[in-house]
Amino acid sequence: MSGPPGSAAVAGGSAEAVSAATTILAAGGSAVDAVLAAAFAAVMSEPVLASLGGGGFLISAEAGDEPSLIDFFVDVPGLGGAVAEAHVETVVVDFARTGSAAGSSTQVFHGGWGTVAVPGCLPGYLEAHRLHGRLPLDVIVAPAIALARDGVQLAIGQRTFLHLVSDLLNLTQDSRHLFAESERSGYYVNESYAALLSELAAGRISGLGDPSFADALLAGSQAGGGLIDGRDLDAYRPAQRTPLRCDRGGAQVWTNPLPSVGGSIVAGALALVPAATSPSHRIQWAQVARALADATVSQRGPGQVPTGTTHVSVVDAGGGFAALTTSNGSGSGAVVPGWGVTLNNMLGEEDLRPADGSALPAGARMGSMMAPTLVDLADGSRVALGTGGSERIRSALLDVLVRLIDDGSDLAGAVAAPRVHLTGEGPVHVEPGLPQGDIDELVSLARQRGWPGVEQWPSANLFFGGVHAVRRTVDGRVEAVGDARRTGAVGLVLPDGTVQTAP
Repeated sequence: MSGPPGSAAVAGGSAEAVSAATTILAAGGSAVDAVLAAAFAAVMSEPVLASLGGGGFLISAEAGDEPSLIDFFVDVPGLGGAVAEAHVETVVVDFARTGSAAGSSTQVFHGGWGTVAVPGCLPGYLEAHRLHGRLPLDVIVAPAIALARDGVQLAIGQRTFLHLVSDLLNLTQDSRHLFAESERSGYYVNESYAALLSELAAGRISGLGDPSFADALLAGSQAGGGLIDGRDLDAYRPAQRTPLRCDRGGAQVWTNPLPSVGGSIVAGALALVPAATSPSHRIQWAQVARALADATVSQRGPGQVPTGTTHVSVVDAGGGFAALTTSNGSGSGAVVPGWGVTLNNMLGEEDLRPADGSALPAGARMGSMMAPTLVDLADGSRVALGTGGSERIRSALLDVLVRLIDDGSDLAGAVAAPRVHLTGEGPVHVEPGLPQGDIDELVSLARQRGWPGVEQWPSANLFFGGVHAVRRTVDGRVEAVGDARRTGAVGLVLPDGTVQTAP
C-alpha cells in the first residue's frame, strides 16, 4: 500500500494494532506515539506475542536525523538474594501444528513462574513517550482500552499462535482462565488489562514499581515459584543506546547494538556476503547462508535469548520513523494477578545455571535476537523494518536487506521473496521459490560444513518470521508492507486525513 507525499504509513502484525497507530497519526501524533499505540493494542490482537510483561527495543529518528535506540528488554532477577528453587516446566512445540512444515520443525520451550525475567515493556513504553511523545498518554492508550473492554475477534494467524503454544498457556489457572474463551471461539476480552491502562492514563500507575502493580506481581511470583523480588523491580531502567551502524553498497544500516546480538549478527553477515560488482549481479544464497553461519558463531554470547516476537514500523507525515520490536517470549503461562498481564518466559530460553558458570548475574540486561532496523538506501529513501521469529529474526532481516541493497528489489518483493535460514549446526531451511541452482549450492555447502542437509518447506510459513516495513522516498511518497507469513497489516493516513487500511 502506498501514499502520496505528506502521507504517513504503518505496517504491523495485526489489523487492530495498525488501526490504533493510524488513529494516533490522524490525531497529529508522532511516529513514536503511533508505534506505542500499536504496541498497547497488540496486547489484545496478538496476545501470544505481545504483553506489558515482556521486553523489547525501539529505534527511531526524526526526518534526516540519525537514529537513537531504547533498550527495554528484560533483566535477570534475583537482586534480593537467595530464593527457593525456581518452578520451571518443559513443553515441546511443533510448528507442524501451523500447517505443512519441513521434517525438523520442533522447538523446546520452558514455562512457569521460574522462567519469568524482570519485564521491561511498561517502563520502556513510558520512557519512549517521555522522550519522544507528542500526544498525551491517555490518548495513546485509548484504542487499546476499547479493544480490551469490547474484545477482539482474533485473526486466523493469531489463533494459530494460540494453538501452537496452548500447552504453555495452560500451565497456570490464571492463564487458563484468561485464554479459555479465545481458545474455544477466537474471541479475546481482557477487562483487567483495560483497568490497568485506565490507571496508566489517569496517572495513578506510573511505573513498574508502583505498589498497586508491583505487589500483585511479587505475590504471584512468590506463590508460583518465581525469582523476581522488589529490588529487581526498583532497579529496572530502560537503557538508551547508540545504534550499531554498518555501510553496504551505498546504503547505511542502523540496528540493535550489544548486549543483544541479533543486529550484530546481521551486520556481521552483511560484511561477509560478497558485495554486488555489477548491475547484473545475482545473489548467491549459499554465500548468504555461509555468511550468516559464520557471523552467528562469531557474535553469539552468553545470555542471548531467542524469542517469539511481533513488530510494528511507522513513518509519520513529517518523515519521522519508528520501529518497535517486542516479545513475550513464547509466554510463561504466568499472569500478574488482577491485572491480566501475561508474563515472559525469557529465563526459560537459556540454561538457568550453566555448568561453565556463564549465567548472567542478577540485575544484568539479557540479550536478544530482536533487531529493529532503519536503512538509508542509495536512492535516498529510508526504510524501517523488523521482524518476529525467534532464531529466524537474523535470517529474515538479512534476507530482506540483501534483496533491498544488493538486488534493488522493491519493498514488497523483498519481504515476500523466499527465505533461507540456518538452525545452528542443523539443516538449512528453505522456502519454495529459490532457483534449483541455489538449492544445489546450498546442498553442497551443507555437505562441506557437515550440516544435516537442506530442508525444503512446501510453502511459506510463519516459522520464517514476519518482516513488517515502511519506506519513504526522497519526494515524500510512502509505502507500507506487512508480511503475510505473520498476519501482516498495513495502513495509511493521507494528507487530507483519510485513513486507509488493509489486512
